[in-house]
Amino acid sequence: MTILTHPRGNPETAHAFREGIREPYWLKKILPPSFPKLGKDASADILIVGAGITGATAAYFLSKAGKNVILVDAGEAGGGETSHTTAHLTAVLDGLEEIFRIHGREKTQAVVRSHLEAIDDIESIAARENIECGFERVDGCLFQEAADSPEKLHGLLALWQEAGLRDTGWTDASPLGEGPALRIGGQAQFHPVLYMHGLLSASGARIYSHTPVQKIEKGGVITKDGRPIRAPQILIATHSPLKNILFFLKEAAYRSYVVAAKISKGAVPHRLYWDTADPYHYVRLAQADEHSDMLIVGGEDHKTGQSKNYKKPFRALESWMRQKFPSAGALEYSWSGQILEPVDGLAFIGRSPHSDNGLFLATGYSGNGMTYGTIAGKLLSELVLGKNPYLAKIFDPGRTSLGSAARFLEENANAVARFVTGRLPEKNPEAKTVRSPEDLAPDEGAVIQKGLNHWAVYRDALGKIHASSALCPHLGCIVQWNEAEKTFDCPCHGSRFGKEGNVLNGPAERDLKPVRRTQSGD
Repeated sequence: MTILTHPRGNPETAHAFREGIREPYWLKKILPPSFPKLGKDASADILIVGAGITGATAAYFLSKAGKNVILVDAGEAGGGETSHTTAHLTAVLDGLEEIFRIHGREKTQAVVRSHLEAIDDIESIAARENIECGFERVDGCLFQEAADSPEKLHGLLALWQEAGLRDTGWTDASPLGEGPALRIGGQAQFHPVLYMHGLLSASGARIYSHTPVQKIEKGGVITKDGRPIRAPQILIATHSPLKNILFFLKEAAYRSYVVAAKISKGAVPHRLYWDTADPYHYVRLAQADEHSDMLIVGGEDHKTGQSKNYKKPFRALESWMRQKFPSAGALEYSWSGQILEPVDGLAFIGRSPHSDNGLFLATGYSGNGMTYGTIAGKLLSELVLGKNPYLAKIFDPGRTSLGSAARFLEENANAVARFVTGRLPEKNPEAKTVRSPEDLAPDEGAVIQKGLNHWAVYRDALGKIHASSALCPHLGCIVQWNEAEKTFDCPCHGSRFGKEGNVLNGPAERDLKPVRRTQSGD
């Protein structure tokens, strides 16, 4: 599903930082390619649902193979999670130690190799299609947090090398901490939105924006407008998959936060930086203007819908940035993105285990969305073309991993606990502080409880009140108001909804149910 984007207006000013408007740096002065809404019934060899990096990459490879491809997106093509990344292109995987423990040496090396190849693929596609996206080969640099033992880096270096990351070693060039740091070569960075726009233009597919899919059937789909799209093979590339039977049990949704500010050009070398904190911080630079780089800092992750103060992560990130980079300028951008963490550490890419062989999906990219999206787009295209690559077995969505049982139980126990506590007034701070929709200020929302009823209520800038059921249509958990991003977020499985209840992120596939209010407000 795509994330709600805000009207650009004047591109010179629409990106300015304000509380409640969290537009990524990548959308600065960038207008997306214009793709129409589907206006008639359609058919193709292959239908791809979701026009992020996964869907666009698959469309590119399949079209080049001579297939007739339709690519649809519920919002603007290329305007969803792909535009909310920090665009680190790295083979240093989140949770590499756990992946090694669960999947073993051979599979871990194959997965790491696939991410290195994905970086090569992005580089070659950008060169071949003349996509000017600022692709730049850079080193990665992992530095130690002061509280960690020096032995931690020694262990990580050995782990990297065992996983097949050969161009590694020690460096003292990190500007982020005292003492040595680990270096890894062959990593990269780019401008994700410019790359996406070039990839979509080069794909050869028929592309339709603002065409949400309502129902998946054998041999095709039905759009929200009731139009059929017929295709014998369907690729679901919507981040959290549609027709998500039980997948919400195998992955957990997290929000990861980003802030950005200018810093003098050359003050910090262009590298990818990470620390050993938990949750960790990650840093990169992008060209801002002739005299400045844009310093982009991410981290402060937490489970979606599970925060008492949604502005706190942004403030914490800025504080960390000021401590590490005291010469950074005023904060200019802030945003967040959705991360889906698989319980066994690896993405799910391949044939859907809950349908016939004509349905494929990709999900669970953890913190490596740009490389995983490229891997998935290429792997899915190979499967559709009748190939059977080795990676298909490793990323098989139907796999079971006994080594991940504890994590599976932990994540699902958390969801059950949130389902129960969301219904208890003493556990719901929104129910105690806001008693009536009329108590809301303009452009403010809340979850209000009256008896057994829970409302997701938003008062717009003109004072009009929009009320929906606060029960997530996925499994009935009570959503929470995210005051920093003006959304209603589900604390159980990570679905997100706009101010007026429109679905933004799955696994929910429907909007919050509208509520008719009486004159008394009951």
